[in-house]
Amino acid sequence: MFVRLRQTVEATFAVTLCVALAGCDRLKHQNSGAMKLEAKRHQTACASLSANDRVKNAIFDEAISRGPVDRANLDTLADYSVARMESPVVKGWDQSLDITRCEGRFILEVPPGAERGLGGARRLQADIEYTAQASADGAGLVYREKGADSIVTKLAAFNLGPVAYRPPPAIDPEQPGPNEAEQAQVALPAQSAPQKPTERTLTERSVKGSASTDAPSAGVVEQASPRPVPRAEPSRSASSGEQTVRAFYAALGAGNGAAAAAHVIPEKRSSGPFSAGAISRFYGRLHEPLSLTSVTPEGSAYRVTYRYSAGRSHCSGVAIVRVTNRGGRDLIRSIRSLSGC
Repeated sequence: MFVRLRQTVEATFAVTLCVALAGCDRLKHQNSGAMKLEAKRHQTACASLSANDRVKNAIFDEAISRGPVDRANLDTLADYSVARMESPVVKGWDQSLDITRCEGRFILEVPPGAERGLGGARRLQADIEYTAQASADGAGLVYREKGADSIVTKLAAFNLGPVAYRPPPAIDPEQPGPNEAEQAQVALPAQSAPQKPTERTLTERSVKGSASTDAPSAGVVEQASPRPVPRAEPSRSASSGEQTVRAFYAALGAGNGAAAAAHVIPEKRSSGPFSAGAISRFYGRLHEPLSLTSVTPEGSAYRVTYRYSAGRSHCSGVAIVRVTNRGGRDLIRSIRSLSGC
């Protein structure tokens, strides 16, 4: 009886110990998983495309606060410049305030033409320290930096007019000649960005490449998934040419390069600003998608007005669009921007 009781107690103890040990293993595994998630959260706060853009905005805000400056001018420069962080490192974490501390080399690539207002520099860089903390309103992380004084000083002194450097939104390679009706310019931004993107390496994506007139850019060059192209709704009396123009701008608004390029003459679709890829890269990632506001016939052409926002800056655009008939179908031959965007 006594022996049997002892065997029962020993068996119960063994089972209990196994359960306890298994529980410890599970707890250890859970703690390890939680630590990895926490480490990834801090890494993302220091090294992501969103982090790059928010640090860039903090630097431009500091330059604007030094005044007097042309805010619209600097907002435009910010939108069409590309920021990246080289060798970003998590330096620490203030648990009580949930502040992630980081450091890295901040690099700002400015669009073609802007270097004239920056002493000839196409790239501004500085070793900085920066912090990330969740905003009180839940809108994401708020960034603060120190160490970028050399960049801030140059930006605060930047004084070129926006049209002097802003990549034009869809520019025909042809330059207007004596007969503007035959040689018109178009309106699509030229690529000035090193391809970090897309963004998303430790910085979720890596920036590579340099300025190219074949691909528009503004901030981050990221291939966004095209949105469905809304059906253009011309009036009953609208001509075939007007329908083509409306369909083209509807595709721009959807960021759908393939659909937009299909309305352009074939010789301008394969490369350059009217190619499907160039259109998608610029119009597919606008902060506020392009919206066509009017189409007015003007002789053999059409005057169009539209608006969009690249982020900090806004465009209220006007352009003259000319069409030509190819094989019984009206296609866009050229677009001449009257507004610089």
